Amino acid sequence: MAQASDTAQPQTPPRRDNPATVTDTNRLKALSHPTRLRILTVMSDTEPVTVGQIAEQLGESAGTVSYHLKQLEKAGFVTQTPSPDGDNRRSCWLAAQRRLEINADAAVDSAMATTMDQVSSTLRQEAWQRYRSASDNLPKQWTDPTVTSSSVLRLTSEEYARMSQELRELFNTWTSRDLAHEEGDGSQPVMLNIDAFRWLP
Repeated sequence: MAQASDTAQPQTPPRRDNPATVTDTNRLKALSHPTRLRILTVMSDTEPVTVGQIAEQLGESAGTVSYHLKQLEKAGFVTQTPSPDGDNRRSCWLAAQRRLEINADAAVDSAMATTMDQVSSTLRQEAWQRYRSASDNLPKQWTDPTVTSSSVLRLTSEEYARMSQELRELFNTWTSRDLAHEEGDGSQPVMLNIDAFRWLP
């Protein structure tokens, strides 16, 4: 008869494939600091990371990262977990969900929609600035496909509705591809933004 091992083997945390759509104002406020959004983008829901690893990747101090992780933990965006190697001296963290979505369509009132817009705008602006600063040093396969387009169109309400539906379907098609990838398989984070709204002079 096989004997049970006295040493518990670290378990790989289960994947949380469903994205977290933020609809709570207090949780949303926890994302208002750009550093917290950056922390979430470099975390995994299956591979624990240490404060030091996050700090090194973001170029922030360990103290700063530790503080923001605690705020994210209070809001339910991250969880502290035992180190995979059993070293209790190391503080390891996991993202609570595989992907975070900030969708103003899910806002329950105008105040929440405004806050969502502010968080989304901050996230995009910060991410774009970091990309532009580093783009000259990135491989061409990660810069040539970059798309940044903006236009004011004249459409009927029916055309506007059809365009919006097609954009949602396209968005869903590509966000679902995220689930097919894992860290180390050649994939990299790519930011996708879609906006369509009535333009006013």
